[in-house]
Amino acid sequence: MTQLDLFAPKKKTALGAGRAAARMIAVLSKRCTWTTRAQFAEHGLSDRECRAGRSYSHGRIIYGQRGFILLQDATPDEIRACLNTTTSMIRELQTEHSWVARRSHGVLSGAMAAK
Repeated sequence: MTQLDLFAPKKKTALGAGRAAARMIAVLSKRCTWTTRAQFAEHGLSDRECRAGRSYSHGRIIYGQRGFILLQDATPDEIRACLNTTTSMIRELQTEHSWVARRSHGVLSGAMAAK
């Protein structure tokens, strides 16, 4: 058993998705360019908070190989690239779902023992 250190500094608590989105939008509004997760870390946002914030932005923040940018600051080609990447991810997840659904059918129906 490990003993807790009562004098250790408190861990930073994660921001909620809404607050993370608001902070990301504020940073991106000032920068008006692509911003990486490392740059968001300088503003106190973790990788997880960046993902949650982008998702919670409901399309106002898009992503790409260069990081994140506000939709209004992206070029048409950057927007199309984000849409194509998202479409590709959806296809891959649908394929994975199909395989898992097929393989799990027997286990879920009780015909096979789960391992």
